[in-house]
Amino acid sequence: MAVEKFSYNADGTIPTINMTSRGAPQAGPLDPYVRQEAETIAWGSGIETEWTSDGGMNVGWIENGDYTKVKGVAFGAGASSFAARVASATSGGTLEVRLDSPSGSIVGRCGVPNTGGWQSWTTVTCPVNGVTGTHDLYLTFSGGSGYLFNVNWWRFTRAA
Repeated sequence: MAVEKFSYNADGTIPTINMTSRGAPQAGPLDPYVRQEAETIAWGSGIETEWTSDGGMNVGWIENGDYTKVKGVAFGAGASSFAARVASATSGGTLEVRLDSPSGSIVGRCGVPNTGGWQSWTTVTCPVNGVTGTHDLYLTFSGGSGYLFNVNWWRFTRAA
C-alpha cells in the first residue's frame, strides 16, 4: 500500500499516480521520547508486521540488510540512549540507529540476543551520540542469515 498526495484533474478525474518514496506530507513531527510502536513507519524494506503475544503488532521477518524509516523525528536538544523491545528465536543480531538514510552514520547500536522465542520479549538499550534536531530515523538490521529478530516498540531518552 502507498499513500500519495494528488490533485484532481480539472475535469474531476483522478490523474495517474506514481508512487514515490516521500509519500504524503507528514502531519507533524514525531516525538521519540514516548514509546513508539515499531510498525509506525513511513517506509520499510524487507520487513513484515504480525500480531504480538502481548497485544498489538510488531515488525518481524527481519533479515540482514532490512530497515525501517520514520520521517520527521524531533530530537530537540538531544538524546542519550535508545531502547527497543525485541524478541528472537535465533542468535539475534544488531539493531543500528541511523539518521537521514539507511546508509547514514550509525549513532547507536544495540545487540539483540536470543530471547527464547519470536514472542519472548526483552528490552535492549544502547547509548546514542549526535542525535539532535529533526531527522528521518532509520532502524537498520544486521546479523547472520535467515530471520534475526522481531521489534515491538522503541523510544529514546532525552540527554541530561
